[in-house]
Amino acid sequence: TMSSVEMLPEIVEAVNENCEVYLDSGVRRGSDVLKALALGAKAVGVGRPLYWGLANDGADGVHGVLELLRREFDHAMAVCGQTSATNLESNLINIPYNWGPARMAP
Repeated sequence: TMSSVEMLPEIVEAVNENCEVYLDSGVRRGSDVLKALALGAKAVGVGRPLYWGLANDGADGVHGVLELLRREFDHAMAVCGQTSATNLESNLINIPYNWGPARMAP
């Protein structure tokens, strides 16, 4: 099976700007948020890490996870030489040759 982020570029291309695409699956780190935005998602949902924070330390745990995700995102942005999420483009992402729907072809 393919991950949501692997399918993201094809989905974004298929909708051809007729609707916004949101990604909400498999996001665990701030760098995952950057990847999804660079590949065309307009927004990224973060569920599991927040539930983990809630289960471990209640509201403080959720706050801590959000702060960690923000720091990771900021670090990934800096590594990519970016200062604004609106400037993210797919050429920032190293996409393996056999990645996405092409690997499922017969």
